[in-house]
Amino acid sequence: MSTDISGNLADRQRSRAARAAGGPAGRQQVSPPRQRRPALAALALLLIVGGALVAGLLAVRMDSRVPVLVAARDIEAGAEITADDLEVAQVASEGLDLIGEEYADQVVGAYAASSISANTLLDERMVTTEDPIDAEKAVVSVPLDPSRSAAGKVRPGDLVQLWRASKTTGAGSKPQFIGTAYVLSIERAEDEEFVSDRVSSAYLLVPAEVSGDVIAAASAGEAGVAIVASGQDPDVELEVGE
Repeated sequence: MSTDISGNLADRQRSRAARAAGGPAGRQQVSPPRQRRPALAALALLLIVGGALVAGLLAVRMDSRVPVLVAARDIEAGAEITADDLEVAQVASEGLDLIGEEYADQVVGAYAASSISANTLLDERMVTTEDPIDAEKAVVSVPLDPSRSAAGKVRPGDLVQLWRASKTTGAGSKPQFIGTAYVLSIERAEDEEFVSDRVSSAYLLVPAEVSGDVIAAASAGEAGVAIVASGQDPDVELEVGE
């Protein structure tokens, strides 16, 4: 009985030793190392180099800036543009209709097609070569009395209606429609909150044939202003009251 046990134990020890030594009982398949394919390696390198070149080109394009014209100060709609109104800024202008510095001589002497705020980059739609104040129009000044006008709401570029509200007529009388006008600029009254007899004034582009009526209504303190539309061009069509 003891002999069988010893034999079995010896057999187990030999099997264990054979596995440890990599013998038939413990041999394992080991995969050979993979060989890199030269074509794939070359393609990967090409993609890396190509991506770096594209990124470099994009960075150069993004940093490419050109000199363009910018408003040095506020320019009222219809105003003639002078050299003092212009400055130059370096910007990335691709895809925009900005006016380059080389066209400054053509912009000087032209007119603002709309109100232009200081530091605004100028584009082609902001400038016109046609004088908005032609022979059929005139510029007048009208006080913006809060009792007859939206004094704090009127802005340059607005199309407004002009009315005459007579002080001598009865309460049931209707105001007289004078015509429409284009707001060129606003002159704000200084210390308006503290001085009751000071009001802002609007410089208006009106049809020449009603300019006398507008001046008469303004002088009598009977001119009223109603906003019709905002953000208009100076060449907007103006109406005359009947």
